[in-house]
Amino acid sequence: MLRRALLIAGLLLGAAAAAQAPPPEPPQQPFLRIEAGAHTAPVARLAVDAAGQMLASVSDDKTLRLWALPEGSQRRVIRPPVGTNEDGELYAVALSPDGARVAAAGFTGQSWDGVFCLYLYDAASGRLLARLSGLPAPVQHLAFSADGLRLAAALGGRAGIRVFDARNGQLLFEDAGYGGPARMLGFDREGRLASSAADGHVRLYDASGRKLADRVPLAGARPFGLAWSPDGGLLAIGYEDRLRVEVLAAGDLRSVMLPDVAGLAGEGMPAVTWAADGRGGVQLHAAGYARLAGGGAAGRGIAVQREAAAPMPAPRREFVVRRWTDFGLGPSTDIPAARDAISHLLALPGGGIAYAAADPGWGRITPEGLLAFPPRPPGADFRATAASLAATEDGTRLRVALRPGEAPIVFDALDGRLEAGGDASGFLPARTASARLPIADWRNSNRPRLGQVPLRLGEGEYARSLAILPREDGFLIGTDNHLRLFDAAGRPVDALAVPGAVWGLTVAGDMAVAALGDGTLRWYRLAGGALVEQAALFIQAETRRWALWTPEGLFDHAANGGQELVGVLLNRGRAQSTEWATFQQAYRALYAPQAVHGRIAGDQAPAQQRLAQLGEVRSRIGRLPVLAAGAACVVVEADCLALAWDARTLPEGARALRLALQATDRGLGLGPLDVLVNDRIAARAEARPGETVVEVPLDPGPNRIATRLYAEDRTLFADGPALALRRPGDAEPPPDAGRLIVLAIGVNHYANAELDLRFAVPDAEMVAGLLRAGAGSLFRETRVTVLRDAEASRRGVLDALARAAEEAEPGDTFILYIAGHGIRTEPDNRFLFLPADTRDTSGWAALRAQGIDDGTLVAALARIRARDALLLLDTCHAGQLTMEQLSALGNETGRLLLAASGSVQEALDSYDDRNGVFAYALREGLQGKAAMDAEGRVSALGLGEWVTRRVPQLARERQHRQDAVFRTAQRDLRSFPVAQVAK
Repeated sequence: MLRRALLIAGLLLGAAAAAQAPPPEPPQQPFLRIEAGAHTAPVARLAVDAAGQMLASVSDDKTLRLWALPEGSQRRVIRPPVGTNEDGELYAVALSPDGARVAAAGFTGQSWDGVFCLYLYDAASGRLLARLSGLPAPVQHLAFSADGLRLAAALGGRAGIRVFDARNGQLLFEDAGYGGPARMLGFDREGRLASSAADGHVRLYDASGRKLADRVPLAGARPFGLAWSPDGGLLAIGYEDRLRVEVLAAGDLRSVMLPDVAGLAGEGMPAVTWAADGRGGVQLHAAGYARLAGGGAAGRGIAVQREAAAPMPAPRREFVVRRWTDFGLGPSTDIPAARDAISHLLALPGGGIAYAAADPGWGRITPEGLLAFPPRPPGADFRATAASLAATEDGTRLRVALRPGEAPIVFDALDGRLEAGGDASGFLPARTASARLPIADWRNSNRPRLGQVPLRLGEGEYARSLAILPREDGFLIGTDNHLRLFDAAGRPVDALAVPGAVWGLTVAGDMAVAALGDGTLRWYRLAGGALVEQAALFIQAETRRWALWTPEGLFDHAANGGQELVGVLLNRGRAQSTEWATFQQAYRALYAPQAVHGRIAGDQAPAQQRLAQLGEVRSRIGRLPVLAAGAACVVVEADCLALAWDARTLPEGARALRLALQATDRGLGLGPLDVLVNDRIAARAEARPGETVVEVPLDPGPNRIATRLYAEDRTLFADGPALALRRPGDAEPPPDAGRLIVLAIGVNHYANAELDLRFAVPDAEMVAGLLRAGAGSLFRETRVTVLRDAEASRRGVLDALARAAEEAEPGDTFILYIAGHGIRTEPDNRFLFLPADTRDTSGWAALRAQGIDDGTLVAALARIRARDALLLLDTCHAGQLTMEQLSALGNETGRLLLAASGSVQEALDSYDDRNGVFAYALREGLQGKAAMDAEGRVSALGLGEWVTRRVPQLARERQHRQDAVFRTAQRDLRSFPVAQVAK
């Protein structure tokens, strides 16, 4: 993790001049990146504002993230321009004292400039304010002065340090006389600047840049971490190659104290800081590679207590933070804090510290020395589990453990199904030994060999995994940054750059599967001596939400979400902010599960056909409309009190928000403007250029507000401003027993008799009856409306939805069941429900005029305030509706959606001469076949899981093909009961 020192040290000063002129701008191709709400690669540095309200973090995953303190919720993600190699990796960050500006840098800009740069962003909007180029080496550390007027940068190689005027970027002074990479630097309150470097020196400068002191505290050692004491009288130094912390007098850098490090083991303690303890005392902290000698919790004074709300991760935290009382003179306590190296410690203005780790993630320790929360990595930890990776003979099913100590899971790439691992039979692990191919020193080594033949790797590149091909005619080696294919003689055949270390490999036929350090599993086809990536899978370890995608951006996701986990990054100019859109924003364009599954199975045709239909969708991301914040206020009784967009709390009695939003068209036209509350749609308005005012009701407890603006064709949407608000008292009140509101719609008899069906009305009546009977004591009242045949005209359906909107309250549960004809419109591939008064079927224009399209349905659902809602769509009797159209409704509404999908065949109208397949499966589930809790309650999630599993089985019994779709777009899946079965 603290690896850049040697890798970059000799790289830099002559490399740019020797290279050919780079392209003038960053690469313009789309980059697919993971967005899991947290870092997916080691976190390098942290920064905090003077008020202690905002924390910034940067990582090798090429993101800068801003977090709210003290709870650690994410506020914003900023993405710099990136390249196809390491360009865009961020190693350094600094926040201005007022929290208005954030500077970030690392391996940035070199691919197109030939030199490196640092970026300055507006923290509130994420907009790029300035770019300082011409740096001869990657930036290792950044620091603002206490007055916010100066910005200092520590550079790699032997480039030294530079100090800029933070207002205009003018160079104030520099010191290039370093014999190794500068490591860290920091200002004291008087404006003095101290730096550490791998050449062994600690240096001190006054505010003008005059060197006040220069000392080598320990010959032959490499100082790394550096921190001023609160009074400015002392400097703490941590070493990257020694278990040593040294305290120096700030005036002349003489050594005054060596805090006790007895009981620790490890290569070094490169992270240090001082922090207040909440009682007027000052504690010294240090960390890095330090672990307790002998392992386990045998050391003295171990602080393992935690605040009550902190989660306990399964992996053991072996890397500790040592905390000495009384400025480092007192006794120490060891705090198990991370499962990998700790790269940075940062004192927080209110006391306590934050720390960055290679877990990946960051954590916080309270002023009392207790662990508030550890790093919370979102994905799998394949460093410790990749040896368990195995695949079936065709490579379409994978088995692997996501975290140490957890049972393996199995992912079926053809069915898009994630389940418990079970029996390992039929799964092939990597073959790593062969008499014909005696490969040695391939694990965690930079000198692997075949017999006595060295295997060529890149400079500073380490081998991490190995898989011998089935016919022993070659082998694969996974490294820190490449997947490399060699022939049986050890000659390089092909290599692919990868976005994370290849910790595990296996080979099945002509398919290789790799477990990468970014938490992804990736499929590569071995074709004609070339490695060709087929697909990638990211699983969010805690929720088991997942996204599966091809290199072109076609994707599938888990029933409980995952479409927000991956997105498309587009560079613009070198001095412009990047463009970003998640798969959720491009859902209707890129959601193509069958094409993705076919790609892994070796059938390229579905993906090629879908891509031919798409055109330049990804390039259109750069022309998405812009939705900006205007005025906002919160409705309290008869007043609307002004609310800042960075507010975090609601006033007493808040019942609604009134938001003014500014829409700007950038060439794709303007479609609907949506406001979502806690991930579900709460309001839809027709946007127009300029300002649109929308009012949305608030939930009890916390309210997470998101806004989005669609392009005119509604294929893509742009994310707008967001709010995260809590009510006084913070905790969500316990839910009361709200009402169950059911609207069931069934159409057997149409105005056009050729459309008539037999079982839609019985299905609607049966489902409505089951829900009424199953309500039991779950709800304080049950209201059921059934629209049959002529009652289910276009006007009748919309009026019934409007009445539901009038009576529904936040504590209620709303269930909509629709049975009748649903069709897929062409050429726009949208969902259209045909009500009973449909007569003219002569063309799409006539059908659209008579039907209820998905946009109208979403707008109607947006007015229904019920926090819990389940949409049951049994509308594919007319055939051709697929998972894509039905899933898009769940994505846009944020509601749980359970629907029948007849694939390319018409759905079976009847299973038992009384009800259709979908309704029959619903009946089974509501009567107790679905999973229940101890009190016999059937949840929406349990019902969805039963129906999606049962519908294909029932259809096969009648020699038919039918599927069911269960989807949600909620990031925090909140299931709820829909029925209770007597026990």
